[in-house]
Formats: sequence, structure tokens, C-alpha cells
Amino acid sequence: MFSFRTLSAAALICTLAGGSALAQTGNDVRIISGADTVAWQPAPPMFPSGTRMSFLYGSADKAGPFTLRVMIPAGSVIPPHTHNMDEMLTVLGGSIHHYIGPAITADQDKVLTAGGFVHLPPNVPHALKAGTQGAIVQVSGTGPFTMTYVNPQDDPRHTNR
Repeated sequence: MFSFRTLSAAALICTLAGGSALAQTGNDVRIISGADTVAWQPAPPMFPSGTRMSFLYGSADKAGPFTLRVMIPAGSVIPPHTHNMDEMLTVLGGSIHHYIGPAITADQDKVLTAGGFVHLPPNVPHALKAGTQGAIVQVSGTGPFTMTYVNPQDDPRHTNR
């Protein structure tokens, strides 16, 4: 699993579930100097246990652009789901198996490594599985963001974490 040093406790962060906007520096400029200065926190319960998240810009639950990073533990699966918006996903570290469609099938398995990119229009069902070293992905879009599991029983919010 990739791990990055987190910012000091004074760092300003935003949670997907909490909805507070990430504070911006003057004139809406936001600079993160390197991977070691990204502030990670537990992801909301709609993601697999152990997943961590960092908001780099914006707030996914409000109208407007956002960019976030997701650190997915090795072997973790995000079952088939859809989003209400265009999603742009870039693999920054590790690898993911990406699947398009309402089920995870071998014929849809596309392995993406660092630098790999996916654009998904709204409501396209897809899934992913982190590789053996885990993965860090960056997601950009325009909120508000929703995530709906194709099979509601796959939603981690309906199971004990």
C-alpha cells in the first residue's frame, strides 16, 4: 500500500460526507507542493473499509469543480456503481483493475497503472479493484457528486465495517 506523510494537524481538509468546503488561499488559488503534503483521512462509508481520501480542491457535495484523491488498500473492490456526473480518474500510484458494465467480468478487465486515465460520462456503470500494492487515484468532476451502487447490497453502508 502506498502511504504518504500527512500534513500537520493544522492542515485544512474536507470530507465528502461532511460537506465543508476546503479552504482556499487568496484568489481561490490552492497549491499542494508534493505528495508528502497531502492530508489523508478516512473515506466516507460508501467506500471499502480502509480507504482514505483527500480533497485537493472544492467540495463534491456542492455545485462546482472538485478534485480529490483516493487511497485504496491492496485488493479492495469498489463494486459496480454509477455517478451523476462526468468523472475523470487518473491513476497516480499502484494499479487498478477497471471494469465497465453492471458486473465485474474478466472480459471487461482493464489494468491501469500510474498515468492511466479514464473518462466516464454520467450514469455509466463501472467498478474497480486495487492491485496488489494498492492504488492512489485522483478524481475530478463537477459537483454535486453522487455514487449509486448497481446492486444496493454492495453498498458498504449496509454492512458492518
